[in-house]
Amino acid sequence: MRQLLSWRFVMAIVAVAALAVGAMAIRALDDGGIDLAGAAAGGEIPRRMDVISLVDTVRAGPDFKMTSFGTVEGWLALDVLVNGAPVPVTAFPGTPGVVQCANLTARFGCALLAQVLGDSIVWFALVDMSGNLQFNLPAIAELHDGYADLVNGWQVPYARTIDRTECDPDVASFAEFLDKHDDFVSVYDLTADAIVKVTC
Repeated sequence: MRQLLSWRFVMAIVAVAALAVGAMAIRALDDGGIDLAGAAAGGEIPRRMDVISLVDTVRAGPDFKMTSFGTVEGWLALDVLVNGAPVPVTAFPGTPGVVQCANLTARFGCALLAQVLGDSIVWFALVDMSGNLQFNLPAIAELHDGYADLVNGWQVPYARTIDRTECDPDVASFAEFLDKHDDFVSVYDLTADAIVKVTC
């Protein structure tokens, strides 16, 4: 009895299906891209930070830049401070991330928020330091399990008490504050390793 489906026929079907999936992915990128930074409305990608640290120095490859898809082109090496000592980490080509630090050449001018695997960065954000070992982050959407979920999908630790007096000293709790306010800045303190206050 003749075999109905040869292995060559099955492999051809699999190959056609794979090409179709690849074409759909390319079309999705052409239609506006994938927002790796989590900025698209309703499309935030939760990013729980493994490392939040002051950056000692930044060493970028000669061809380093962030692509329009939010990924590294070239390479980016950083020395971050861990217990006061510089520890090297690297973002290789294709690593997704966000660069919001205006001066990458200034020593201690940036802070790193990252998900890492060993000394390799899986995802990262570089943000400007604002002085006093503090830097600004987006508003908090909600608090749970010791982490603040920010409106852009980033998840960072928060202090037991978050100072809200600059925005609204009369609210009884931070939960009440979140019910009343959504336009504020969260302030992360590297000495406390947490969000310590909000400003308006």
